[in-house]
Amino acid sequence: MKFIITTLCILIVTFVLFSYEKEQFVNKPFPEDKLYVIKQFESQPFLGETYVNDYDYVKGNKFLVEQYSHKSENSGACSSFRIGDFAARNLDWFIRDYAMLVVHTAANAEKNRYASVAIVSSNPYVNRAMIKGGIVNDHVEGEGVVLDGWRNILPLFTTDGINEKGLCVNTNIVVHEEGVRENYVPCTGDKSAEKTSFVSLPRYILDNCASCDEAIQKCSQLNVTQAFSGPLATEDSHFMVSDNQKTVILEWYNNKMVYLEFPRTNNFRTVNGMPSIMTNFYNYIGNKHVDATGKINLGTMLPEHPYAMGVERYETLRDGLDNVCSIESAENQIEKVFYSHYYDMSYKWYTENGMSCGLHGGVWYYPTASGSFAPASSINEAVHKIYESGGYQESLCTEYVNLDEQMRRLDKGIEADNWWYTEFTDVFDIKNKTLYVMPQEGWYKHEYIKFTVDGDSKQPSN
Repeated sequence: MKFIITTLCILIVTFVLFSYEKEQFVNKPFPEDKLYVIKQFESQPFLGETYVNDYDYVKGNKFLVEQYSHKSENSGACSSFRIGDFAARNLDWFIRDYAMLVVHTAANAEKNRYASVAIVSSNPYVNRAMIKGGIVNDHVEGEGVVLDGWRNILPLFTTDGINEKGLCVNTNIVVHEEGVRENYVPCTGDKSAEKTSFVSLPRYILDNCASCDEAIQKCSQLNVTQAFSGPLATEDSHFMVSDNQKTVILEWYNNKMVYLEFPRTNNFRTVNGMPSIMTNFYNYIGNKHVDATGKINLGTMLPEHPYAMGVERYETLRDGLDNVCSIESAENQIEKVFYSHYYDMSYKWYTENGMSCGLHGGVWYYPTASGSFAPASSINEAVHKIYESGGYQESLCTEYVNLDEQMRRLDKGIEADNWWYTEFTDVFDIKNKTLYVMPQEGWYKHEYIKFTVDGDSKQPSN
């Protein structure tokens, strides 16, 4: 009898343990489509989380191509890097009162779509409505496009994300040299094909690609458009895509897609020595002007790429990049280039001001504190003179009200001044398919919040 009781106890314990173990791997139903505000400071929410089971990518992309590409606020200055198993980025933009959203999307075998977790940010059209008003299902109508609620467009505003295959992506702006262009034009791929908005490209990659090679192959076939008017009238976008074995940077240059590869076998560097760091200049051009350590020669690059922006942030991230070996060290590295540092004269981010200079009659001119322009021998000298003359840049730094005061104004319902900061910082643990996020330079709390990919892990068909 004692033997029978002991045996039954063992069987029960085994069954319970097996059931518990099985529960950890069962595909649970994806949460109901709804909004969760999960972090706030007093009455001011600053981070939300939402789950989206399904959405119409084709209709949402059409909406973006026809309407949103003309007035995009999808990305600001921004810095990003990848080394080892970690990728990180800052999204830099104007200080604003709308929050960012973390968006979970479910896998969909019928649509060959991977599950992912991503960030939607710098988007007052969606974020303010959803975070401050709790609106999820309102009617959206564009130029000939009708969407059944913001949920059908929300995932397409992705700026950063990682999918169930461990592929992560982020987008930064890159300044071109052609001045303000009134209309967007096809940039690459089959010109007769449907246009793909640059805004929706990160979402396309997360949904459809399992590797960097697949992202290169599929994106090269797309007819991608950029934002050629509105707040980012002189900016295009480029994209950092990372998997376990390498990182690639995709860019659209001279109306074709170009890319650089940063393989693990070369410590995530190009053959020329450029590390996998992306700010706001064409890496395709910068890679031609680096030495074996990856340092950029501004004297030779700026004549080819006068409005290259973020070169000093690139150099700051390059210094110490090989010491990144954990989530914490990745966080510390990316925080070195919080954008509020721009207003500290000691940082001397010369190339941030390239767009303030102008070429006239073959001579470069730079702005002075009085509002007039002074001549320089080259664009390289011009961007340095902005700092060294003690004028234009010093006036910006003197007028800047610190981030603490700006954020407290917002909390009181007072609009912040027109300054930039890092809207959020994130770090990807690529190996473990995990995203860590800290909003607004840690002003509310210096804490990174952890998110993982949810939903079914169904393998899309080829």
